Parts: sequence; structure tokens; C-alpha cells
Amino acid sequence: MQSRKPEIHYLNAVVVLAEKLNYTSAATRLGMTQSGLTRCIQAVEQSLGVRLFERSRGRVELTDPGRAYVEEARISILHGERAVQFAKAANAGVESVLLIGNSPDVDPRLVEILFSIRLPLYPTLKINVHSEFSSELAHSLLTSHLDVALITHPEINPKLTTVKLTETPLYAVVPEDHVLARKEVLKLQDLGDSHWVLFDKRIHPSLYESVMLKARDGGFRPKEVHHILHADEAEHLLAANGGVAFLTKSQALRIATRGLVAKPLDEDSLRLDEHLAARADNPSKLVSEFVRAFVKRMKDVLQPHQLSLPIDSNRLPRQY
Repeated sequence: MQSRKPEIHYLNAVVVLAEKLNYTSAATRLGMTQSGLTRCIQAVEQSLGVRLFERSRGRVELTDPGRAYVEEARISILHGERAVQFAKAANAGVESVLLIGNSPDVDPRLVEILFSIRLPLYPTLKINVHSEFSSELAHSLLTSHLDVALITHPEINPKLTTVKLTETPLYAVVPEDHVLARKEVLKLQDLGDSHWVLFDKRIHPSLYESVMLKARDGGFRPKEVHHILHADEAEHLLAANGGVAFLTKSQALRIATRGLVAKPLDEDSLRLDEHLAARADNPSKLVSEFVRAFVKRMKDVLQPHQLSLPIDSNRLPRQY
């Protein structure tokens, strides 16, 4: 039989069954009978000529082709949902919508630039901004949940096009009565005998590993490591336990009040790179125009000496 593109409700059936791995639960969620769900799955498998699920003794498991198919099916469903959203936006007088993500620890000035962009070709452009952790942002770009993202310290991924914008040095926040609070700058080894407050490894895996590796190579280790998800948690931990928190400059200065002081961390290898990222195969002219306008605006707003590297225009998304 000649392969044909399944309809959206067939894709939904496959995705929900992949999540539930139970025909009864999946059918209930989809609002259909179990026999109807079975027919949907069989129709998709027959159309594709491959088995998506293995069924044995009441158990349901995804096959390798099934896992690959489900990942793409989710994207197709999302595109269908976004088409509806964009149609409603157009009906409301909004010509174009960009879904943009940003890391919670990204430089606030970069977020401000997002809202200052004006594109002559898209005079009624609407921007929706969502804050997520870097690892989640990358996944959202790859699955088309987002068009563009400001990502802090992204993992290398050939499916993403990234432009390095700035390097953000780390700051150490210590209680004002800490023995090192009067020093102008601090080295990591200065703080080796303290309690450390670090972002959880899930948020910045490579940075976390770099900090711990530098300590290990230097022959010192913290008394204890406390893990946080948000910078504001560091303030409470420092108040309760003392020690030192490692944060970006903007985060450090924000919480360095009421008995806390922020000091630059003199460690060139421990920095957070801030990137503008988009999916490498995104054909959108709007995304391309926005990225170019953002980079130009950033260079106008930030003084040249604040930029760590020149922007490589060859790495910008292609314009179609």
C-alpha cells in the first residue's frame, strides 16, 4: 500500500499510547473506545509498513521505529496547534508571532533588547517570551515549541544555530562578616573550606563539572555543596549556613543586600556564555530577520568593550 500522511487524530492516538503504554488508559484520555484506538494504531502501522508498538501478555512497548515516529509526530501535532494559534492571532490583527525563550540567569539587558526590536517587514510583530532552564530551551527549540532563545551556556548541538553574544563572569556572594569579604576579587581556592551554593547540575551541566573539576585539580574541596534551582534560594541558604554562593553578576548584585556582599570570581575558565539560538533547519524569514536585528541592536546598546567576541555573521540563520 502506498504510504500516505496520517491525519492529526491518528498522530494523537500514537502519541498518547506511547505516553500511557496502556490501551485502556490511552483510549480513556482520547475519549474513544479501546477497539477504536486499536484500529487507529493498526491503520498507521499499515500505512507506514512498520510496527510502532509491540504487544505481548497485556504489555505495550514502543519499538525503535515507534520512538522515532513519536518524536516527529509530536512536532507535527505542535505545528498544527501553532497554525491554529497564528490564525487566531491574524484574525485579531496580529500579523506575525515569535515564540522566544530565555534562561532565568541571562543578562537582563539582553531580555530588554528583545522587546526593543522593530522589523519594517513585520510591523505588527508580537513577541511571546517564556523563561525556562537552558536544557529545556534547547529541547523546546528542537521540537518547535520556540522559534528563538537566549540560552546561557548551551550544550553543543549540530541541530541548533547559535551566536555567542557575551561572556558572563561568575561572582561569589558571601556574608559580610566572612573572612574574605574585604577582598576585591576572589579565587576559587580561597573558598575551598566553605559551604558552597551552586546551581543544580541539571541547569548548567558543563559549568557544574568545570567548578568541581577545578576544585579537584586544585586539591581542595568544599565542606558541603547545596544545590539550588533559582538564585533567590541562595540568599536563604547563606543566611542559614554561611558559606559562598556562585552566581552570575546580575544575580549576585540583586541578592547582595542585608548582610551579603558580592565579589568577582577571578577564574577565566568559569564563565557563562550567553547565546542567541534557533533551530538550524528553521526556514522562517521572520526568524532570520529577527536574529540579525537583535545582534545589530545589541552591538548598539552594549559598548564594544563589553562584548567578549566579535559576532560571526556567517553563523547567523540563513535568510530565505
